[in-house]
Amino acid sequence: MTRSLNPTTQRQVTEPEFPPEEYTRRLSAVRLAAERQGLAAVLVTAPEDVHHLTGLDHQGHFAVTGLLVPLHGEPVLVERAMEAPTAAAQTHGVGHRGYGDAEDPADALLDVLTQLVAPGSAVGYQAASPNLPPAVWDRLRGSAAVRWTPCDDLLAQERHVHTEREIARIREAARLSDTAMAAGLDAAAAGARESEVAGAVYAAMLDAGGDLPAFAPLVRSTERLAQEHLTWSRHRFHPRDAVFLELSGARGRYHAPLARLRHLDRRDAARHARAAETSRAAMAALRSALRPGHTAEQVFRAWHAVIESALGRPYARHHCGYLVGIGFPPGWMGGSRTLRPGETMPLRPGMTFHIQSWLLDDRLGTHAFSDTALVTEDGCEVLTRTPYTD
Repeated sequence: MTRSLNPTTQRQVTEPEFPPEEYTRRLSAVRLAAERQGLAAVLVTAPEDVHHLTGLDHQGHFAVTGLLVPLHGEPVLVERAMEAPTAAAQTHGVGHRGYGDAEDPADALLDVLTQLVAPGSAVGYQAASPNLPPAVWDRLRGSAAVRWTPCDDLLAQERHVHTEREIARIREAARLSDTAMAAGLDAAAAGARESEVAGAVYAAMLDAGGDLPAFAPLVRSTERLAQEHLTWSRHRFHPRDAVFLELSGARGRYHAPLARLRHLDRRDAARHARAAETSRAAMAALRSALRPGHTAEQVFRAWHAVIESALGRPYARHHCGYLVGIGFPPGWMGGSRTLRPGETMPLRPGMTFHIQSWLLDDRLGTHAFSDTALVTEDGCEVLTRTPYTD
């Protein structure tokens, strides 16, 4: 059964990030979408979606946390018992079922599920969620008398179109990203360590009022640019290095990633000028295509055509950006969709994307940078404002 906490521990320290009516609206939207798909309930396990629907914001998602949302009645958050006081303090309009460390979280989920839905009902689950471990899923699939149906798209469609309140948070995150980038570029000098640049980034974004980002800043010289997702090392930059920084500030789990590349020696910037010019022209084409009604693939094709026209031959790149907003470790991407070949997702006003323009070529040179952009009613608005570097 759903267990209550001592009232003295509830909602006295932390308030939800948004007013209660915002979460009520989000839950109502998910329920309507679930009803249209013939679902009696949905099991939400991705931290980004749990946060979106309840306001839960902690680092305890290494333990199974599941939100069961029935079509009618109170949703129930199933969490590790030691996280229950935090969850009760942060969330609004949900019940709680804590499980002890000696208890299988699948038992707790099954306990709540049998109370919320009738046997034989269709229940949605997030098949792509890494926060639903195979051992727990095997128990649920084998023991629950329900019909499980993937509902990843249902939840993603509700989360990725942001309200004005959410857009305000992303604008704040963009401001923090610009502040952190300025500090990082200032610290990136010959003789400085990559770790010192990362320290300057963190200090600037936190001093400016930022929250903990979901992903560490990426700091490296361009000799390692193709080794994506590397964090900093103790390597010292050489006078002829080019420095690549990719980072994101965060405000209440909302992110606005940003990347810039800077040559420490102006002679090297001149050698890579054609790559920089091409990369920026491709980004301009991307921004022009980033508008309602276009698909993600159309945006990629617009960007890709400029790169290939400059090269005069095919250019392989897996994507040129992705949806961004709420992010939890291990990434600010939040399991989002990408701007890539074959992606038919239509763009809608209120979506935000981390848009990227990378060019690595032996003849034209190397250049890479990125921004965060908001899809508006008639185009897009770039939210990050850091000037381009070369």
